[in-house]
Amino acid sequence: MDYLAVKHTHMLLAVLSIILFYVRSFSRLKTATLAKNKIVFIGSHSIDTLLLVSAVALIVMAGFNPLEQSWLLEKIILVIAYIALGIVAARQSSQSARVILLVVTTFILLAIGYLASAKNAFIL
Repeated sequence: MDYLAVKHTHMLLAVLSIILFYVRSFSRLKTATLAKNKIVFIGSHSIDTLLLVSAVALIVMAGFNPLEQSWLLEKIILVIAYIALGIVAARQSSQSARVILLVVTTFILLAIGYLASAKNAFIL
């Protein structure tokens, strides 16, 4: 498959993943009905899986080494943090903790987006 096609697929999957993340997060802040919906749950995890597969494909196709590309290493670390905080937020019973974790994950998503577009590391 062409690199550009995989890149655009990855970007589309990222947008869909973020939309579903917020749908599920805001649902949990209210009644959690939508967050518990089996189609939304399976769809979200399927899109996230395809997103990770496309990310690996892009890294391989571009010949990037995360240990040599500091922006990519930071992005991978932030994606892991985003996943972990999403899991922690989903298990919280306190509304205030969920809101705080949602704000933190929003900043992480913004940082991931910046790293993806600018390819300029923050820390490393």
